[in-house]
Amino acid sequence: MKTIAITGDKGGVGKSTISALLSQWFEHQNYKVSVLDADPNRTIYTWIEKCRDKGYEFCAAEKNADLLIIDTAGTSGSSLIRYVREADLIIVPFQPHIADLEIVVGWFLSINESLQKKAVFIPNRKEGTNEQREGILQISQIIKTQDRGVLLSGFANRPTIYPTILNALTQNYFSILKDVKTKEEINSNFSILKELLYGK
Repeated sequence: MKTIAITGDKGGVGKSTISALLSQWFEHQNYKVSVLDADPNRTIYTWIEKCRDKGYEFCAAEKNADLLIIDTAGTSGSSLIRYVREADLIIVPFQPHIADLEIVVGWFLSINESLQKKAVFIPNRKEGTNEQREGILQISQIIKTQDRGVLLSGFANRPTIYPTILNALTQNYFSILKDVKTKEEINSNFSILKELLYGK
């Protein structure tokens, strides 16, 4: 079983939303997915329970799962937690603003080389401003300098689309998602994660 941990030292950057998207995307790709909610806010478990109340069962904790997705808290020292250290990929969502970047870069430079190699940065809520473009370039340059980590293209700011995944679903999110641009955006990012985990 492969493991993805969604983490970082900055809260409020969309970790739970990306965890939910990942669980739905991989399930839609016919993978058996389990989810562990390690965030005290319990956002993911609450979401799963809401879906179950609507009759949609998914992400059961089964021993034969292909993929375990772990949603962690955005707190200092999260890189030291065992399930982050042992993950196959460490997903680090961030908003490309100066305040966020200082925390994300500091976190990345504080972890050891073996963890840096597994880090995958996902810019979230992009709005195309000069500040954000410069922020994404900064992360790209640090990854290049360290020669470790991966930077994905990330997600645009779509407040009427992405947050709705945390509503109660009655079926897989990607079975009902109509927006073509959103589908393409998600596929372009998550297909890379799939390749990193399982190969081509």
